[in-house]
Amino acid sequence: MQALVLYPNSEFKLEEVREPVIGENPYAPNDTILEIKYCGICGSDLHYWKHRKEVEGPTKPSIMGHEVSAIIKDVGVNVKDFKSGDRVVGEIVTFYCGNCINCKQGRINICCNIPVKEQRVHYTTGGGFAKYAAWPAYSLHKLPDNIGDLEAVLVETTAGCVHTLIERAHLMAGESVLIVGPGPRGLILLQVAKAIGAWPIIVAGTNFDEERRLPLAKELGADIIVNVDKEDLIKIVQNATHGWGADVVVEAAGTEKAVLLGYKSLRPGGRIVVSGGGIVGGINVTLDTYDLITKEITILGEISHVWYSWETAIKLVSTGRVKLRSLISHVFNLSEWQKAFETAINCRNALRVVLKP
Repeated sequence: MQALVLYPNSEFKLEEVREPVIGENPYAPNDTILEIKYCGICGSDLHYWKHRKEVEGPTKPSIMGHEVSAIIKDVGVNVKDFKSGDRVVGEIVTFYCGNCINCKQGRINICCNIPVKEQRVHYTTGGGFAKYAAWPAYSLHKLPDNIGDLEAVLVETTAGCVHTLIERAHLMAGESVLIVGPGPRGLILLQVAKAIGAWPIIVAGTNFDEERRLPLAKELGADIIVNVDKEDLIKIVQNATHGWGADVVVEAAGTEKAVLLGYKSLRPGGRIVVSGGGIVGGINVTLDTYDLITKEITILGEISHVWYSWETAIKLVSTGRVKLRSLISHVFNLSEWQKAFETAINCRNALRVVLKP
């Protein structure tokens, strides 16, 4: 089969690889073979493509792609809860020790004993930029009939947003939220925040986002949209929050400016979740600790998700509280992956760009 493989030098290659076989992978006898229907292109994939001369790749050639929707092709001998033909999505954290303090608390996404990339399916046994992939049954979730195969690629992102707002920021109904970055993740974050009952929800972007993303944020329920290249975000946030600042800020843009604007927009006692830097890069930011100390600001990180994140995400999507279909802007065949990557990076109308193996 053809697969899009990322090499240690951060070079992508579309090449022929061996199809995964049931019972011949690390997950056996609890393994499944998935037929990938669609796989979304995540910002982390784009980071390798855009900054390939600066970013270190995986330790071995790896089939990338982790935002999958799939049908089960085959199941291992110990698998009881799934069968061939089931429509599923899959958690990306498939390796964890089970013995460290974090694993015992259910925080398998930050296992103390396994490095972060070695926990994730696409860096280890292979992800969704291929027709077939091996996946452990314990990391799968069945899809309801009312979630289509195409929009299901964003269930993974929705699970990450649930993890960010509920499990990390502990967002409560009635709290104000500022989301910096109106990409697909930011647009899902605002819908999750709205489902929780947050108010007001403010979404901030740049000139790049003005044509498509900011108007869509308004359509999806944002109370206020802000173009930070033309408007004073901090002043707008204060005016919308009794002069206090936002209760919760989520940085979802991956830039130093986004982190600093979000940090400065917090109320005393507020919480900021930094998530845009990504697993493959990171951002160097200089913060004035005066505000950190005197305002007792809480700075949080987040990565991936846990079982609760996925089950909650599926419920939010299946009940219509989170709408994903409008966030899928382009679909390309796997052979067109370079065009797909360039579209995702450069096209102002692009939201989530998807590959079809």
